[in-house]
Amino acid sequence: MAEAVARANRETALLAEEAARVRGAARRDRLRVLAGQALLLALILGGWAWASGRVVDRLFLSDPVSVARAFWVILLKGTLWYHLRFTLTETLLGYLIGASLGLLAAIAVGMIPSGETVLRPFVLLAWATPKIALAPLMIIWFGIGMLPKVFLAATFVFFVVFLSTLAGIATVSPQLVASVRVMGAAPLAVFRKVVLPSASPFIVTALRLTIPAALIGAIIGEFISSNRGVGYLINAASSRYATAEVFAGIGSLLVLVLGMNAVLSLFERSWFRWAPRDPLLSR
Repeated sequence: MAEAVARANRETALLAEEAARVRGAARRDRLRVLAGQALLLALILGGWAWASGRVVDRLFLSDPVSVARAFWVILLKGTLWYHLRFTLTETLLGYLIGASLGLLAAIAVGMIPSGETVLRPFVLLAWATPKIALAPLMIIWFGIGMLPKVFLAATFVFFVVFLSTLAGIATVSPQLVASVRVMGAAPLAVFRKVVLPSASPFIVTALRLTIPAALIGAIIGEFISSNRGVGYLINAASSRYATAEVFAGIGSLLVLVLGMNAVLSLFERSWFRWAPRDPLLSR
């Protein structure tokens, strides 16, 4: 009995040592990635600072210090907050509407026999239409308020989520679905237990890829016709040749995308635990 207890203790200790080794290796990998990213960022900023005024006129390229100064100025004045809240609202509404409609439409089409085959040419035709060509029509139909920007952002998101979700549903094994149905599972249970887990990697990837797409749709609408939003701020600064302020506005959009991606990562870890994660997208 004592020998069995001692053996169990040794095995427990070995497992704990192995777990600690794996955690240490993962921590070292993360530190190496962060160090590489910091080095790459430093090289980009250093090359930018060197090229400004030497290779390209400062009027057209500015430099990192001037951009940081311009960003700080519009941040303290409240200009950035004022315009950013409109862009954020348009992006979030367009993203949520486009993603929700894309998921629901894909699920509905996936449940109809030959539904995807019938709709495919029409969906591809609509997807192939340049979305920027729709922007003037949106302005004509809905004015210069928030609605056309939300519509454009939703359009950019909808087709990617719809087609990706359909592709994920198509990968579900028919034999597995049949086996689950034979065991008495209801259609809703089949969807929750089989279809959703199988399609979730496609859905998560589409949701990640469409974050910047929603922002692009909102910014295009602001570029074409608007009197508020970060797109308007960038457009107005470019008309004054305030290049540093243009880059500061672009930088605020990058921060916005990173923040939305971080929120989506939290959602993914909570609701899609079974989905394999792409290490490049999850960081």
